[in-house]
Amino acid sequence: MRASPHILLAALSLVCLPSGASARAWVRPVEGPLLRAFAVSPDRFAAGQHRGVDLAAPAGTLVNAACAGRVSFAGRVPRGGRTVSVRCGPLIATYQHLGDVGVVRGQAVIGGAGIGTVGHPRPRPHVHLSARIAATSAYVDPLTLLSGPPRDPPASLPPGRRPPGLGPARAPIRPPALGPAPAPRPLEPVRRPWRPPIAPVARPVGAMPRAGSTKAPWPVWLGLALFGLGLPLGGAVVSARRRRRASGTVARTA
Repeated sequence: MRASPHILLAALSLVCLPSGASARAWVRPVEGPLLRAFAVSPDRFAAGQHRGVDLAAPAGTLVNAACAGRVSFAGRVPRGGRTVSVRCGPLIATYQHLGDVGVVRGQAVIGGAGIGTVGHPRPRPHVHLSARIAATSAYVDPLTLLSGPPRDPPASLPPGRRPPGLGPARAPIRPPALGPAPAPRPLEPVRRPWRPPIAPVARPVGAMPRAGSTKAPWPVWLGLALFGLGLPLGGAVVSARRRRRASGTVARTA
């Protein structure tokens, strides 16, 4: 049977680990039973693979670093929720399904130090621990690196209590207390400067109306009536004069 090149590289890398890293075994991140074991087939793209182990623990339980190293990632990943990766020499330990993260990228951690808490993944709260070789990205079974058999899981912390090892929690920022609103002041009346009253001006009879008035005095209407009657009369007088002149001219000619 031919072995996969990735499995050979992973085995060779584990054999060639430095003596300090290989002699010091990893510590268990949580003391809980194994829910799902490591399962990686030679075909890295085959379905149903599990590149780590699921260790059960109550939600809110402190998650310890399995190995000493430096945090290379702290954030969220698809299907993994809050995730922390720690570079431990040639290996990278990754913790997924965390409820709280207590480290940042670039921070140095020691083995057994708290890095977060257990979240609420389905179907049961647990931590997914994976180990891969940084040079080849080949995954290895984390159970071969952990020391000691699993023990009974500890009870979860009461709500509102932060696990030891994550440091003091930041106090929530509360807005300053606002005093009672001041009572509205009564509106003061608007004071306008005093002006003397303007007396009406008497207008003589027959005077022209002021600007803006719509009524005309009776002399204006009388003048308009006479002018209208004078036009026909004037035309008749002019016609009579022309007739007289025409008759006198005819008499002289005869």
